[in-house]
Amino acid sequence: MALVPLLVAALFLSVSPIVARIADRRLARRVAVSCATAATVLSAVPSPADQLVPLPGARMSGLVAVAAPDGTARSVVTVTCMAGLLAVAMSPLASHPPVTLARILRLLAISSAAAAVRHGGWSVVLWSLSAWLVWAELRRRDSDDGLDRLFAVYHVPSVLLFGVGTVLTAAGPPAAGTVLVVLGILIRSAAVPVHGWHPRFVARAPMGVVVAFGTAPIGMLTQLDLFSTRLPASLAHETALAGGLTAVVAAVFAVVQNEARRALAFLMMSQAGLVAFGLGGDSPVAVSGAVLTWQASALALAGFAMSLAALEARRGALSLATPGGNFARTPLLAVAFLLCGLAVAGFPLSPGFAGGHLLAHGSVTGFPLGWLAPAVAAGVNGMTVMRCFLALFAGSRTHSGERDLVPLEAYALMIVIGTLLIGAVLPVIT
Repeated sequence: MALVPLLVAALFLSVSPIVARIADRRLARRVAVSCATAATVLSAVPSPADQLVPLPGARMSGLVAVAAPDGTARSVVTVTCMAGLLAVAMSPLASHPPVTLARILRLLAISSAAAAVRHGGWSVVLWSLSAWLVWAELRRRDSDDGLDRLFAVYHVPSVLLFGVGTVLTAAGPPAAGTVLVVLGILIRSAAVPVHGWHPRFVARAPMGVVVAFGTAPIGMLTQLDLFSTRLPASLAHETALAGGLTAVVAAVFAVVQNEARRALAFLMMSQAGLVAFGLGGDSPVAVSGAVLTWQASALALAGFAMSLAALEARRGALSLATPGGNFARTPLLAVAFLLCGLAVAGFPLSPGFAGGHLLAHGSVTGFPLGWLAPAVAAGVNGMTVMRCFLALFAGSRTHSGERDLVPLEAYALMIVIGTLLIGAVLPVIT
């Protein structure tokens, strides 16, 4: 058990009911941003991962407590907090009332807790809670589009598969249990062909909720534990193939969309597919590439998605069918959107480029043609990013008076983009 992620989770949980009770939406957002900032600082404070912390009754219970987690989980909390900072700082006030901001903080608490305790039963509880929180938010919306029902149709089986698989893995035949766990993970990560819920979810749900749920590390950490210990090699390869297929197919779907949110949905699917592709490989290089890809895409997708939400709040529904933007309207927002988008696509001098290179290099041994999946996905995703940028920030000489980044938005984007730029020069693979 790692204490720093638990403290971060406790901070998010303790502030969330306060945010939910604030009537003023601007004040609620400022409080949520302060909480996310404090959590980011707390998670980034250097602390030795192997420093044991004495707890009452630890010897009897067999519980070992350390100050901070080691390995991949060490950076997961900081990445989650920074993505959460963007989710609350750039949430449009009209679509994110205080109760929605409070749910975002609770989702961030669940993500932090997932890195604190690496145990199957704990993961099942957190998996179920995160799905329930999102369903409750969709249920709260005043809409008859049936999104809450569609979400439940996919995520109830996902929770059940994950839970039953975890029990079987611990107490029964491990092979059958791991198959069920992997199926539950594939549904949640919207792998092809069980992705029917995801495009509508991204298109209709509050963007802050989409970011908090979509960048949650529970699935990635579970895959990492399974694939490095007890997952049969054949199942790992099949999962990698499913991830590679999802990465390429979703990238192709993204580039032909005429709605900005739907393009984002398939872009997120493509990145999740790349992570699954790397984690299922039998090469440590590919696994390292998958971890670095998750770190880069969690931050870059959060910046890309929330910049899209900020632009949508200024202009209304965004179409990619015809270029209708003007760079002079919102230059800072345009540059932030482009930098985050290029980082998602793995453009050179971004941490996503290093992750994609490791994915391609590490897949050569297990899959002779496997390197084509990250290469093709990265190229097509780059086309999607540039198409979105040119359609939303070019093509018009008129200026309808949209406001550029406000200080709160610029503050959150500066932290995340600065981290991405530093990570491009000094990529850290844990």
